[in-house]
Amino acid sequence: MAGWLGADGARAFVVFLPCLLFLALIGFLARALSSRLLGTLFFIAILAALAWGVRETMKASKSDIRDLRLLAPIELFQAAAEAGGRVFVNPPAYAHAALLAPGLFARLPSPELIGKMCTTLSIWREEDRREPFSALIFTGNRLAEIRPLVESLSSDWYLARMDNHGLLYLRGNPSAKAVAVAPNSFTDPRSKAIFLSQSALVLDAMTRQTEARQMMQNSLEVFPEDSTVLVNSAMLAASQKRWPQTQKNAESALKLTPDSVQARYLLALALLETNSISQAATESTRLTRQRPLDPQILKLQARISKANNDFTAEIDALERLLALETKANQATSPIHLYLGQAWARKGFAAQALSNYESALQGPLTPLQKSEVQAAIQNIRQKSGPTEAAGH
Repeated sequence: MAGWLGADGARAFVVFLPCLLFLALIGFLARALSSRLLGTLFFIAILAALAWGVRETMKASKSDIRDLRLLAPIELFQAAAEAGGRVFVNPPAYAHAALLAPGLFARLPSPELIGKMCTTLSIWREEDRREPFSALIFTGNRLAEIRPLVESLSSDWYLARMDNHGLLYLRGNPSAKAVAVAPNSFTDPRSKAIFLSQSALVLDAMTRQTEARQMMQNSLEVFPEDSTVLVNSAMLAASQKRWPQTQKNAESALKLTPDSVQARYLLALALLETNSISQAATESTRLTRQRPLDPQILKLQARISKANNDFTAEIDALERLLALETKANQATSPIHLYLGQAWARKGFAAQALSNYESALQGPLTPLQKSEVQAAIQNIRQKSGPTEAAGH
């Protein structure tokens, strides 16, 4: 509640400050104006402030989400805490754990170990044997990534709860049925629609695509003119590679909220996938102006620039992405691979060779490694023995 009061207070200040400056200007000019004219200007300033305040409040009421059940996986953590024992969470759920369940948070593995456990089943099993888990919480918009872990769970695990944020698995009673949160608990149509659209994305991550599409359609019928619902609908369509629908919903969301980064990202992606490369490049440029240091946006910009044969822009995006990932201590071999290919397409053998060799210093798939080695050999054959030796 304090956070919302602070946000509302900030809006009030933003509205009040220009009016205050306007009143100060009137005071400055007061000596040169008649009292009647001064009173008229003062009255106009008050009306303007009132109209502006009402407008900003109406805009906020259409975009703000104030029901905490739509903002964080509160009920998943509450159910896990009631079950007791040690809890495992995926990285998106970890971000909520300290605030929603401090007691559970204290016993969580480190973020680095959590990331490894989600991607490497042997590490998960080893940690579970060392100190068994009693509950698993999976949230976020990339739930599909934990599917191998879910499919590897032994028979004593069961899905205890599914809601608009994710999944809760408990250990010990496989005969129990999952509890699904009903949308009827929301009386406000907009909140109900957002809940349904969020739940549809969870169903999609569980490979229940038909149910997901039906639930998303229900959300659009309940409240079609909401940016959050439209963005979620575009996300579902993109997940299922229904690109025309992705484009349509993203464009509708942008009409309501022109500054939505998610909507513009989905629009650019849909345009790329439908081979509308010039339009995709335009949206990509707008995206990078909004978020110049976002890794996902830089990856998309590199893809679009490559499709647009703009290798300079592709290299620029990859170089910025490389700097970000290096600073974050992330694997950079794939980026060096793509940089090598981009420099090669542009005709700069030395830069291509340097990046290819850097790519070989880190982890690559067998296919990628084979491609890099073949590319290096090709460059050296074309460059000649003297240049290759000099390098």
